[in-house]
Amino acid sequence: MRARRRTNLLWGVIALALAAALLLHALDLLPPGVHDLLTRSWPALLIAAGLGIFLRPRLPFGSALALIVTVALVGGVAALAFSTRAGQERSDYRAAIDQPIAPQVTLLRLRIETLATSIALEPAASADRRVAGQFTGSLESAVEVEYVEEGPAANLIVRETRPAQVPLLENVGRGALRLALPPDLPLDIEVRGADGDTRLDLTGVAVERLNLDLRQGSALVTLPEHKPIASGPQDLLGTLAVRSGDLTLFIPRAVAARLELDRGGSGIEPEFDPALYNYLVGDVLQAANITTADIVMRFAVIIPRGRVRVVVPTE
Repeated sequence: MRARRRTNLLWGVIALALAAALLLHALDLLPPGVHDLLTRSWPALLIAAGLGIFLRPRLPFGSALALIVTVALVGGVAALAFSTRAGQERSDYRAAIDQPIAPQVTLLRLRIETLATSIALEPAASADRRVAGQFTGSLESAVEVEYVEEGPAANLIVRETRPAQVPLLENVGRGALRLALPPDLPLDIEVRGADGDTRLDLTGVAVERLNLDLRQGSALVTLPEHKPIASGPQDLLGTLAVRSGDLTLFIPRAVAARLELDRGGSGIEPEFDPALYNYLVGDVLQAANITTADIVMRFAVIIPRGRVRVVVPTE
């Protein structure tokens, strides 16, 4: 009686996968990042072969298990490699930003969107009506700058993108964006960061509204000694959201702030000087001199996983 021949599907699956990858690469349909990952992962074939030889005679689905273990191992190592590279600061790509603002513009809406990038905003040393600075990062990043005037107002968008869905491993890394803001031009600022510490030094800047949404990282914000023109003491000037990190607010003594906190049930108590700020029912931090101060700023603060700290510098 003839013995039934046992087939090994493992090598058939691997051969078909390799053939498909080669065909897609030849047709220029395989993303460079995927091709780079596959090229680096070829030693995994040795692991698959070893596991297949070891497991096939011992388990009914030994070949399939060998393939699953190999794919999981490659995925885990790749994720670790990308995570390690993603934490390193890169300077392979530099983009200068220099946007003049027309004289008739009386309000500039500035929107910043970044990925794995630290952000620094600071007042310009001169009174020139322009937003200038530089982005430094990896070759996988690109910076788009859009400027549109709408009558007396203008919109300026600085956006970081990644054109490649799967980046090359050697190009992965963190970036840094630094911008200098005109001191005398009223600004409506919105900052959205995916991952990276943020420092907003708005000293001397005419901030009308300020919104911050930082998904990962800590933020340090210095509020200006500026009385908003288009808002009253009871108006909310924006939301400061730090989703996973700490928020430190430097507030000038001449500014009375009211901070409506949303701590997401974290139980982390805010830090403040009780001689200058009162902690009210409803999770509100309010300046003790809010009824007599000339400059009043109200913000909603969302900080579900970190600590909010209010610092009033001594004069």
